Amino acid sequence: MASLFSSRVFRRSLLALVVLLCLAVGEFWLYAANNLARHMHEQTFGGAALADFCASSEIGGFPFRLRLNCSQFSAPLRAGQTQILAKADEARGEASIFAPNHIVLTLSSPLSLQKPDGSALAKLRHDGMTLDVAWSSHGLDEAQLDASALDWRPEAPEAGIAFNLQKLNVRLKPLGDSLHVDVVGDGLTAPMLQSVLQKSDLSRFSFSGQIAPAPRASEDWRAAVETWRGKSGAVTIEKLDWRTGDFSFSLDGSLALDEAHRPAGRLNVAAKGAGPILARMGVPVSAAQAQNLISALLGKAQGNPQAKPQAQPEGGDSLALPLILDKGRIYLGPLRLPATMAPLY
Repeated sequence: MASLFSSRVFRRSLLALVVLLCLAVGEFWLYAANNLARHMHEQTFGGAALADFCASSEIGGFPFRLRLNCSQFSAPLRAGQTQILAKADEARGEASIFAPNHIVLTLSSPLSLQKPDGSALAKLRHDGMTLDVAWSSHGLDEAQLDASALDWRPEAPEAGIAFNLQKLNVRLKPLGDSLHVDVVGDGLTAPMLQSVLQKSDLSRFSFSGQIAPAPRASEDWRAAVETWRGKSGAVTIEKLDWRTGDFSFSLDGSLALDEAHRPAGRLNVAAKGAGPILARMGVPVSAAQAQNLISALLGKAQGNPQAKPQAQPEGGDSLALPLILDKGRIYLGPLRLPATMAPLY
């Protein structure tokens, strides 16, 4: 009789333990799901929350994962003074219940770009596109976009040129009061670009830079940019590099906005293997000779007629010159170009 009683007590205790464990797991999952929902509603992208990009969203995945279903994904983008909507039929996200502040969204293909009135701009087809977002207690901690086999098909002239890109990675990382940006693209082909360069090689490009101070979230982008300019805002280009075949182009420097809202600053430009391109632009085929002439002019412009030309890059079709933007005027070395810079807003 005693053994039967002990067996019943054991079974009841075991059942109570299982129920308590299930309740604990359920409570923990709900706590994690609520945390994810809170992060999803934080203003992160230009005054908008990630949840704002979904016509409807639902968090599931109980009990071991957090899964997000986002229908009719629509993210507003800004190109100059034009607002663009990037739309996908759906986005699916996944996060760990132990890290609800970190979600990976997978977007369906194609991604359609439209004007607010619904008119088509372009379609971007891909074999995989993920948006990896992590938050900290202070807001956005890091955002990363990875995409493969991109096929850009313009449907309006303002959408640019058609191109294919094998891989793309974009990373945004707040650092103190600044925002660090890294972009890497590999395997770029574009008929128009190949025609200009007269090369069929795949291109690779990379960009690394910093925006300081970091742009603040605002639905009025003009007001946000004006506030940023008033705080001596600047864009530092640590390195922009473009390579295709034996042609390479690099650029670094810093840009800001002047009182008339025009880009202003100094950029250091270098190019190698640019002989054929320079020739089509009317620059002497022996670009090294043009480089020597410009360097001599630079020396005189600095008030030193005896100044020796700067050391030249190797090769007869290489250039290394400063590009200066000042009060709407554009200078390549000491030469003023006929083009001018218009106000951005």
